[in-house]
Amino acid sequence: MNDIVHRPGQFVWREILTPNPDDSVRFYGEVLGWKTERAPMADGKTYTMFKLGEQPVGGCFELPAPGVPPHWALYVSTTDVEASVAKATAAGGKVIMGATDIEGFGRFATFSDPQGAVINVWSSPRGDGERAADAQPQTGEFCWEQLNSSDPKAAHAFYGQLFGWTESSSGAGMEVWSAGNVQVASRMQTPPGVPSHWLTYVVVDALSAANARVEKQGGKVLMPKIDIPTVGSISVIQDNVGAMLGLFEIPAR
Repeated sequence: MNDIVHRPGQFVWREILTPNPDDSVRFYGEVLGWKTERAPMADGKTYTMFKLGEQPVGGCFELPAPGVPPHWALYVSTTDVEASVAKATAAGGKVIMGATDIEGFGRFATFSDPQGAVINVWSSPRGDGERAADAQPQTGEFCWEQLNSSDPKAAHAFYGQLFGWTESSSGAGMEVWSAGNVQVASRMQTPPGVPSHWLTYVVVDALSAANARVEKQGGKVLMPKIDIPTVGSISVIQDNVGAMLGLFEIPAR
């Protein structure tokens, strides 16, 4: 029997909230090669799991409320959902959904940081899955998170208090957060007028080809290929329902 592993402070799940799950399944199947597995939920709705081979990589769920824009929701592991909600509130965050049980899976909560970026916390008796700290993400896997914030310094204070993240400067000129000895995310200043938000990245083999697939499937390339020395190349896209996603090409070794 495998030991249950928890990775508090690390991103452990991503799911797209979409007005049309079928459209999202088609888009990501063509762009990233993901397969799907659908499962009924206790409330009668259906949850779609994106899979890379037999490995779950993310989820797809119909938007639960009108007026919420399509987006990729990001989940950070915690040992105590209620305590995380209390910390977020004390640090100036706003609770969007209090601690909620997903029967048979775990417990989560959703809140926004003081600048308005939305984040989720997650705790599961099943654990978070094993992943070595130095594991190299493979094509089709999520690989990085970035906070684009209207006030990065204030955001650092919030997430440091919430998750215990520490900060260092990367060689690429970004500020990087770590949970223990594991780098988990970076932060950047948003341009004037752009709301604070989280962005998650997926590894692709060839960025130019992936961008072309995005456009062919009805998405948009918002930020074309940008090379980051010693790190790789990135682009930012908007999918066919309007959710933003980052794509990342690892440099050849």
